[in-house]
Amino acid sequence: MTNIKSAPKAPAFIKVSASRVEDPMHRGYDPEMLYVECSRCGSPVLWEPGRATALVRSAGIDPLELDATCMLVTDGCPVCSGQGHYTVQMYRLSGTPSHLRPPSQGNA
Repeated sequence: MTNIKSAPKAPAFIKVSASRVEDPMHRGYDPEMLYVECSRCGSPVLWEPGRATALVRSAGIDPLELDATCMLVTDGCPVCSGQGHYTVQMYRLSGTPSHLRPPSQGNA
């Protein structure tokens, strides 16, 4: 029998293919970045973290359909209503050229 020595093992390298890296253009717009305004007084409304995301998700709106031209308008703020009941509507501001808007295929 011959004694064969094996070659020393090289360190293992893991290569991440480009297809596994998430493309930032296909994550969608962060709903927490949407501007929220009171429709009664026009004041900006600040919500706790996660509320805008939950509203967008419950409305079935895909974040890929959102962009910086979208805003949320609520019918009450702490100054105007002070009540726990409110409705929210989403608007897309006009005046933006269509080639700068994301493709709209839903209800955003």
